[in-house]
Amino acid sequence: MLKIRSRNKGEASSDDALLRAFNASGQLIHLSELYGRYVELTYGLCLKYLKNEKTAEDAVMDIFEALVKKVPNHDIHNFKSWLYTFSRNHCLMYLRKHKKEKIQNFAPNIMYSLEELHPLDDGDEEMLERDKVEAHLKECLEALVSEQRKCVTLFYYENKSYKEIAAERKWKVGKVRSFIQNGRRNLKNCIERRR
Repeated sequence: MLKIRSRNKGEASSDDALLRAFNASGQLIHLSELYGRYVELTYGLCLKYLKNEKTAEDAVMDIFEALVKKVPNHDIHNFKSWLYTFSRNHCLMYLRKHKKEKIQNFAPNIMYSLEELHPLDDGDEEMLERDKVEAHLKECLEALVSEQRKCVTLFYYENKSYKEIAAERKWKVGKVRSFIQNGRRNLKNCIERRR
């Protein structure tokens, strides 16, 4: 499997410090060191979704290349959580593009909890449960206030940053953040009521 290593193991910086350093300088060494901390988690996630070692390795490299452009445009407060969601979306888009299997756009539990770091295996019973959750998610998404629905859709389905959504909708970033947070909470509550 591919390896991305930090430049100096003796001088460990926090994730936030590396993120700030990369955003300030644009030097890949900072992003490489940060990504290297989570490359095995990313590989495991890609392997779980893509079911092929070579394809998963390629995805890990593609994700790193995408981070170079995406990281500066996102307001990231927890890199590990953000990377998990970004990597998962990358895999889902790959599967959709290659039409290998029916996929779910996103699981609502991932939106508000990272307790489960890997998707479950697909069994008949689980497929029925996923279909049910997906149906509930669709209904709950439609029930959101239009601004929340639009922001949640742009952020989770189209992978747009707060800044990109704010520019598109001509809103302040804080307003977009509020719509996404409230929309996410309302989705969670709606889905839990329907279970």
